Amino acid sequence: MCIIRQDQKIFIDQTDYLKKILQHFQIENMCPAPTPLPARYYPQKHEGPVDPHLQKCFQTIIGSLLYLMLGTHPDIAFAVTQLARYTANPFQDHLNKALYIYCYLARTQRYSMVYSGDSKLGIYACIDSD
Repeated sequence: MCIIRQDQKIFIDQTDYLKKILQHFQIENMCPAPTPLPARYYPQKHEGPVDPHLQKCFQTIIGSLLYLMLGTHPDIAFAVTQLARYTANPFQDHLNKALYIYCYLARTQRYSMVYSGDSKLGIYACIDSD
């Protein structure tokens, strides 16, 4: 995690960690996605047998996404928690959508959380409920 203090602002990002993860999963050159998940995507439960290799890979990806989400990327919280429900028995579509979240993060990797000490408003946030 990179923390930079400048004037009365604190900038926090995890760009280096994200770059390492993108390289580890060999997805650093994938097409950037505009949103954390595609519009109207609803994960479906997998009823088939567990694929141990797919399960381990999916759990690793979800774990690293959770770390990013909790550290500096609250914008992916909904997408990550929706997919994390299927870590016990994922299928290929779940894995593809977890990688899709990384495509979104690749597009926004230079974003930082900024805490400004010059504002008298306290902490405020903006969200898009869609």
